[in-house]
Formats: sequence, C-alpha cells, structure tokens
Amino acid sequence: MRTLWKRLTALFAKRQSDRELSEEVEVHLEMRAAELRQQGVAPDTARRAARREFGGIEQMKEAYRDRRGIPWIEILAKDIGYGLRGLRRNPAFTLAAVLSLALGIGANAAIFSFIDILMLRMLPVEKPDQLLSLYRTGGWGSGYASYPLYLEFRKHTDLFTGVFARSSTDKVRFDAGHGNSVEYVQREYVTGNYFEVLGVKPAIGRLFKDEDNRIPQGHPLVVLSYDFWRHRMALDPAILGRVLTVDEQPLTVVGVAAPGFDGVSVENRADMWAPAMMSRSQIMQPGNHWIWIMARRRPEMPRSRVQAAANTIMQQYLMSVYGGQRDSAFGKWALAQKIEVRDGGVGISMLREAFGRPLTILMGAVGLVLLIACANVANLLIARGAARRREIAMRFSLGATRWRLVRQWLIESLLLALLGSILGLAFAIWGERYMLLFLPPGSAESFHISPDGAVLGFTLGISTLSAVLFGLAPALRATSLDPAADLKDGGSQQPGGARAGFRQALVVLQVALSLVLVAAAGLFAHSLAGLRSINPGFVSQNVMAFSLDYPRAWKNADKEKHRQRLLARLAALPGVASISYGAPGPYRGGAWTAGIRVPGSARTAKEGDEVAEQGIGPAYFETIGIRPLRGREFEPGDAHATRKTAIVNDAFVREYLPGIQDPVGRILSFDDSKTEGGEPTYIVGLVRDILHDGLKTTAKSTVYVPFHDGDVSFDPTLLVRTRLPAAALLPVIRPEIRQIDPEVALVDPRTLLELVDDSIFVDRMIATLSGFFGALALLLAALGIYGVMAYAVTRRTAEIGLRIALGAAPARIQWMLLRAGLLPIAIGVAIGLPLSLAAGRISASLLYGVKPNDPLTFVLTVAVLLAAGILAAFFPARRAAAVEPIEALRHE
Repeated sequence: MRTLWKRLTALFAKRQSDRELSEEVEVHLEMRAAELRQQGVAPDTARRAARREFGGIEQMKEAYRDRRGIPWIEILAKDIGYGLRGLRRNPAFTLAAVLSLALGIGANAAIFSFIDILMLRMLPVEKPDQLLSLYRTGGWGSGYASYPLYLEFRKHTDLFTGVFARSSTDKVRFDAGHGNSVEYVQREYVTGNYFEVLGVKPAIGRLFKDEDNRIPQGHPLVVLSYDFWRHRMALDPAILGRVLTVDEQPLTVVGVAAPGFDGVSVENRADMWAPAMMSRSQIMQPGNHWIWIMARRRPEMPRSRVQAAANTIMQQYLMSVYGGQRDSAFGKWALAQKIEVRDGGVGISMLREAFGRPLTILMGAVGLVLLIACANVANLLIARGAARRREIAMRFSLGATRWRLVRQWLIESLLLALLGSILGLAFAIWGERYMLLFLPPGSAESFHISPDGAVLGFTLGISTLSAVLFGLAPALRATSLDPAADLKDGGSQQPGGARAGFRQALVVLQVALSLVLVAAAGLFAHSLAGLRSINPGFVSQNVMAFSLDYPRAWKNADKEKHRQRLLARLAALPGVASISYGAPGPYRGGAWTAGIRVPGSARTAKEGDEVAEQGIGPAYFETIGIRPLRGREFEPGDAHATRKTAIVNDAFVREYLPGIQDPVGRILSFDDSKTEGGEPTYIVGLVRDILHDGLKTTAKSTVYVPFHDGDVSFDPTLLVRTRLPAAALLPVIRPEIRQIDPEVALVDPRTLLELVDDSIFVDRMIATLSGFFGALALLLAALGIYGVMAYAVTRRTAEIGLRIALGAAPARIQWMLLRAGLLPIAIGVAIGLPLSLAAGRISASLLYGVKPNDPLTFVLTVAVLLAAGILAAFFPARRAAAVEPIEALRHE
C-alpha cells in the first residue's frame, strides 16, 4: 500500500521528482569522481571516468520514471492530451460529431428519465421489492377499492406481513396565516399502519399507529412530509403539537416523515397525511371505492402464489357481499370484479397506465436515432482517417503497434462521446421540461427535473457504447494500411473500394432506420389528425370552464347564492355571449351513473338499467355551442319545480326508445327496482350525443337533469362563452370572484379546447415527439448521404477532370455521380420498408382510425426520404460536374 501511494503521488509531482533524481545522480557522480581524484586521477579525467562507469544517465532516468509511477495511467493521460489537441485542431469535425451525438444521447436520456420515474424508480422505503399493489379491475372503475375489502385482505397474515390503504391525494385549503389569500396543500388519508408497513421512520416526533385510525373525529392528527416542513415551516422543531388548519379542520402535528419520502404515488406527492377514518362518511360501504390497497408480502411468498390466493379471497368476499344479487345484471357486473397483484415497489401511478407503452415505443425510436447519429459520426471518422493516412503511416514506421493506434483512436472516440453526453444532458433537461407540457395539469408539479444517479449512469453507459459503435470500425480501417506505400506517395493514396463500400453500408443503415422513424411519425401524425377531426358534440372554441372552491362551512344555499351573484356579474361583462354551469361539465370527469326505468321500453321491462347522469343549469347547451334537436333547454325554475324534468341524448333514444323520432313528453323514472315505480320524470328535450369521456369513446346513454345543490356531493363547473378569445376573460374573472367574497377561490380555469386537448395528451405527446425524432433522423441521414457523396467526389476529382477533358458532358457526369449516390438510398428504402411495417404493427394499439400499414402514409414517407436523399446527393454531384479539367489534373 505504501509503494502504491508513492507511485500515485509521483504522478502529480513529476518536476519535483525529476529534480530530486537529477540531484541524486549528480551526488553519485561527484562522490565517485572524488574517490578517483584521491587515487591520483586528474580532475577532468576523474569526472569523465565517473560518468563512464555510471552508464547512460538519461536511460537510467527513464527506467526509474517507469518504476516510480504507474505507466498505463501516464500513457492514458498522454493519449487524452493528444486526442484533445487533435479535436481542437479540427473544430468543424468536432462540432459536427459532438452535435450529432448530443442529439442522440440527449433524446435517449430524456425518454429514459421519464421511464425511470414512472416505471423503474423504487420507493425510498424498506425492502421495496416486497411491496405489492392490490389493483382492483372489472365492475366500475379500476384501481380503487373499498375499505371493507382492505379489511378482508388485512386478515390474511399468512400471505402478508402488513396491508395498508391510502386515498388519492387531494388539493385542499391551507390556512398559512397570510390573511385572506388562499393556499393549497396535497393531503392524503392513510390507515394507521401506513408508515409501519412501509418501514418509513420519523425525522422528528412520531408517525401514525393503528390506534390513531380510531381516534374521535374531534381530535384529528397529521404527519407532515419533510419537504413541506422544510419549505413551508423552515424546519421549525416547535412544529410538534402545533395545530394547523387544513380544509378548515384543525389538525395536530404529531411528526414529520423522513427526508425523501413523500408518499407512494409517483405523480401526486403528499405534503401531509391524516388518518383514514377522518376522510368521509359511509367509508365502510362495499360499493364506495376510494382507497388504494398495498401490502408487503412475506419473503417466502412468491408473487404468483399471492396472486392465486388473492383471486380466491376476492371471489369469497364478492359472494358474501353480492351473492344474493348474482342473477341480476347488477350482481353479475359486481361479481366480475377481480384483484390484480402488481409490483408495488415502484409506487402507484395512473400515468403509468397511459404512458407506459408509448414511452417504451419512444425509447425504441430514440435508440434508432442514436444509431443513426453513430453511423454519421463513423462516416466522419472514416473521412478523417483518410486525411490522416500519412500521419498513421509515419507512426507505424516509428515503431507504433496497430493496437497502440487503435487505442488512441478509441480514446478520441470516447472524448467525442463524453463531450456529446455533457451537451446531451443539457438537451435532455430541456426535453424533459418540454415533455412535461403534455402531462395533465397538476401531474407535472410532482416530477423532479434533475438528472439523478440512474439517468447519469444510463447516459454514461450509452455514451461509452456509442464510442465503441462509431469508433472501433473506423479505427480498424484507418490502421489497415501499407506504411511504405503511403509514405512513398505522400499520403495521397485514397481508400479502396472496401472502405468506400463500408461508408455506403453506413448510409444504407441510416436510410433504413430513418424510414422506420419517419413512417412511425407519419402514422402517429395521421392518427392525431383523425382524433382532432372528431366532433366532441359541442363547440370548444371561446368557452372558459372553471370551478369554485368554497369554504367548508358554507351550506348549499350559500354556494347557490354566491354562484348566482357571480353569474349575473359575469353575464354583464362585455363580450360574454352566454353563461351556464354543469356537474361535472364537459371533460371534467365524465358523469355519475343512475338507475332508471323507461315505461314501454323492452330494455327495462324486467329490471332497471343504468345510464350516465349529469346535472346542468339553464342555457347549458347554448353555452357549449349546440341547440336541442327537439324540445327545449332547462329554465331557471326547473331545478325546484314539483314536476321533474329531464333532457336525453340520441344514444338514450336509440337504446330505450328505438323507432321514436320525438321523445319529448315521454316518461322515465330514476328507479332500478324489479317493479316499475319511482317518481315520474318528463323528457322535455333531446340533444345530440356528447363525448364526455374522451374523443376515443362512444357516446353513452345520458340523462341531463336540472342541477340542484342538494343532489350531488360536488360543486359544478362554470362555463362562459365569449365573443373574444376565452383566455382573455381570465384576468377579468379573478377580480370579480374576489370582489364578491375573497374566501372563494378560482380552481383550474381552462378553455374547453384545452380540456379536449388534455384528454388526448398521450396522442399529442407521441405524435409530436415521434415527428421530432423522424425529422432529426431524416436530417442525419441527409447529412450522411451528403458526406459520402462529397467524399466520393473528392476521391474521383482527377477521374472527373479527365472525363470532362475527353468530352464528357457535365450533365452526364452529374447523372453518373447521382446514380451512384442513389444506389445506397434505394437499398436502404428496400430494407427499411418491411422494418417500418413491423414497427407499425407494434404501435397499432396506439393508433386511432389508421391502419398500421396505411398506404398513403408509407407512400409519402418513401417520397419524402427519396426527395431528401436526392437533394443531399445533388449538390456534390453538381459541384463535381462544374469542375475545371485543368484544375482537376493539376490537383492530381
């Protein structure tokens, strides 16, 4: 160890070591010369004799230097220095190579960072590999489960060491003591064993226990996240025992969770946690699905066995709850529910369901972009190697081995890859921020845009792999020469057909991969255009939608009074054409379901059925830009009239009143019992179908009823149609709300057009990014074709000059070169077409209204690629045809 340390320190103190070595040699020479003088030898002769006896001084110093240091590190340092000087001497080559690599590496790093966050990153908890998510499917909704089902799974200690439940994260009011300004925090309800099962420790205070989940409603508790404590409470240690007002409820702080833990949800990070029993009334109802269940399996229990056992537990539970209704349509529907055991170590994410497959496909796309970039850099290196043939031949003649030169070449490639990865990380951060724009509002806030260890490691890995991919083959080819021949002709000997063929093979690869990416971009663009052409059933332009957050203490009558005052003031604003409200409103979460019976309908003759139901206000359809097909809209008095009214859509008539042209005056009842009954509701209008659940869905049978505050548990969405751009209304709405009552807050204001766009955010993201990657691949392929053509023209300058001198027409020369350049393009297209068709089949599930082998898309793709290739090959060919014969022959 001591010797190793001396060797390492010698690497950083060379001058001092050399000086000490020279002094030591001088001392030895002087001592020997003194001995010889004492023996009677003349001083000059003694000095020469001492030097002769000592031997070669410089050879001895060199041998000593080899022994005192670590030779391979010194050689590596010299190679790196030499490589950096070479890159600095060729700035155009360096810039082109680094930019090509940076774009490829940056795109890969950006997509990987999202995959890492959504699909790979483990929760910062104890042994996350043992965590499972018990994901409910079938029936109504997905993922969410009931509290009784959680209690049922908690009984099975033979499978799990612990089972806990949590609610979704809610944004609620937080009284920070700043006057009337409204602030919000992310609150999550959890069972008492939440932190215990996860293995999360407190930073200060304590975390929840099981008994905390049974506390009286009057003494609620709360645990804060470390980030919330740090940013909002300045790490105040006196926070323990303080009462915070959250959602207008007093919560006593009992502890702060450990740093780095902010919940098990990937895209919705919690600021604080409260006991689940505080959440809402009727939480024990089997049909009330509001929690996510997670468990920690026993180490000896594989996931497959847990899945088999969970299926049995679920069926037994469903039979105990719905077994008496097994013969009814509702009973069959309820009994169809299942439990899917998923990996819980990566957390819970709704975005993972939507983004998982698109991100995987995009990762494959950026991998192809990187391959194209590597091929481009390989072509640049081959051209550079041709220019350095004399230098390489000289180094061979001076004794350098081929491995020594290949190693030097690979180090230069690694330097290029390193520079490309540094710039690529900057591109990746920008790309990540751009991708966040596609996420639904609220989700982007929880993503930390900063390269972590996984992203840095991935970037380093692909940059190293890239260096090998684009550096090894050019290095081997550049060093496979005859030194004597190259020195004899001054290094002017040009590479033979084999090398030219390799460069053309790289172009074929670029064209084939580019065709795959451009075709995919065309398919996704075609799919998005098809989605945008779908009529959602309303006019989305110039309509602003927003909600209001009322104080918790307000009663429904207070909310109604405030809403009517606000609507009256907004209706009086210049440019406002119409105003209304609906619960939940277009693209605000679909609708709730209701059981109905329709007298005279064969569909409900035996038992009731379920339809979608929405509560709306007067002028609702006028505000969203449509008119009733039959009958009328609701009037202000309909909400409180004794005679109940409803408006139905076309889908309702098709399913329950087939053959009826005008359903106005018909009766339905909100009752799904075995016998017809319930208070009659009179249909007063018919409207066309509205796609409330998204552009990819089909219209559901929907019944619209007059909105009444007592009928639903949430506040309606307010809708304002303007004659001007809707976004211009927002600065006016805010002060109007504050003037009426500063305690009421504006929530999530967006135009209907934005809401429709947000509903297809995955399609917009994959179409935009695949279009960018396709354009980038096309550009890189065109540059590769241009480089090969320019190189071929340079190599054949003398031949071209001779042909022109012998009478060849410039047009014929141009066509000869262009034809040679089109050959690898044609081969690349022939190889790329079947690959593109295969890629289309893989992506078929992400396409809407477009076949994966769409002829129009592929014809346009081939046309675009051929046009780009011909354009890239045309300019070098034209330049060659314009060469002067005398200049060409003089060059030779």
